[in-house]
Amino acid sequence: MQVKYTLFLLSFLLASSYWSQVFIRGLSFWNEPTLDIYKIDNEFSQQKTWIKSVNLDSMGIFNAQLNLTAISKLQICDNKRCSMLYAQPNGRYLIELPAPTNDSFYSQNEQDLELLFYQLDTTDINYRILGFEAWMDNYIADIYQLKDIRSNEFILKVLAFKAETAMVYGEETNAFLRDYIKYSVGLTIDNFSVIGGPTKQDKYNFYLQTDSVDYKQPKLIEYATLFYEHYDSQVDQNIRKGISLALEANDLEALVKTLVKDPFIYNTAWAEFVATKLILEYEHAQLIANELAISLLRRLSVGAQQQELRKAANYFWLEKSKLNNGKNWNREYVENELGLKLTKEKFIYLHHYIPGNQKCIAEMAALKRLAERYQSKLQIISIIPSEMTWTNADNKAFEGANWQRIELATNHDVWQQLSWKSAPAYILLDPQLKVLYLNALGPLPNARTQTIDLVLNQLFNN
Repeated sequence: MQVKYTLFLLSFLLASSYWSQVFIRGLSFWNEPTLDIYKIDNEFSQQKTWIKSVNLDSMGIFNAQLNLTAISKLQICDNKRCSMLYAQPNGRYLIELPAPTNDSFYSQNEQDLELLFYQLDTTDINYRILGFEAWMDNYIADIYQLKDIRSNEFILKVLAFKAETAMVYGEETNAFLRDYIKYSVGLTIDNFSVIGGPTKQDKYNFYLQTDSVDYKQPKLIEYATLFYEHYDSQVDQNIRKGISLALEANDLEALVKTLVKDPFIYNTAWAEFVATKLILEYEHAQLIANELAISLLRRLSVGAQQQELRKAANYFWLEKSKLNNGKNWNREYVENELGLKLTKEKFIYLHHYIPGNQKCIAEMAALKRLAERYQSKLQIISIIPSEMTWTNADNKAFEGANWQRIELATNHDVWQQLSWKSAPAYILLDPQLKVLYLNALGPLPNARTQTIDLVLNQLFNN
């Protein structure tokens, strides 16, 4: 093991002359040949943007060179787990991705593992954050036993810590670090429930009276998320009633105007943040229908005041819009945004077609026969990636195909909603756009000699 570490450090130092922008050199014990690096720009949605993939050598060593113009939150992931770090422009990072242990923390979707830094520069953002958090954690551990037995002394020591923090970091020029520390104090030191501690009004005045919401600051979003959690239960009766009426009426403007009236919501930017939280909470608790949440989130994604909230709302909208068996595809989106003309009382058979794909071409004859056979009860819609080049075979295959087809760019929202991985593929919906079969059978027999005819016959004969 010592030899491995020595070679690892030596190879890192030899490569130093080739540094440019941000350079990461790592040693992974995850037993995966490839890792992916993502950037998280929006702390509200936590949406990942893929940056690059890196290959590991036989010793588990990898290199990554990134162009970053501001402090960025990065995740390094395999298909099971991730580790996080902050990277600042021109930063150089020597890290280890340790092997997972039984007591590792698991998030909902992946295993989050703490990485290890080596030779971290004392001016680096990670060094300074880790240093502050260690100081604060040790201080709290020393005074916590006073909280219930000598609360007055506890409050005095809390105030002393805050005064010392202000003295040490009061002239800090790094805005990211300054705000990180400010809201970290709010989440810990100012969050103790003790007599003489800061009131809700004190917390709001100091932490949340900002003209805009900084969606890149993790501790601000964490603080605001906690402060406004289940906020409908914290407001007065009139505002609570206004929230309910706005949601029942599918009226986003009324919802935002109602929230702005609350004394603990500073402006429209914050009202839209709280509105998004409420919509997600209501939908999760099944207090509003999924279709209503999708409609409201879609409008926030288009019309919210801050671009970062528009991005977050768009991410939440797409996540809530993904089709599953038993779920309804949003009619407003299908008809108004995709421009599809739906025939009343007809079932919908969505068809994924890729030009030049021989399997797609081969199935077209059977699909045309199916369309003719069920023309009074079934509406076929072909959805096609627009970047692909059509061939003569494609044009010939579609001759006589008298149904709608739309061509959409591969980065269009609809592909994420439909989750198609290959072609040809099919989804069957009822006339109310409820998904009956997400992975519907095709017009040609599968390995078990089944076709969509079997399903359609059962549906139309009942």
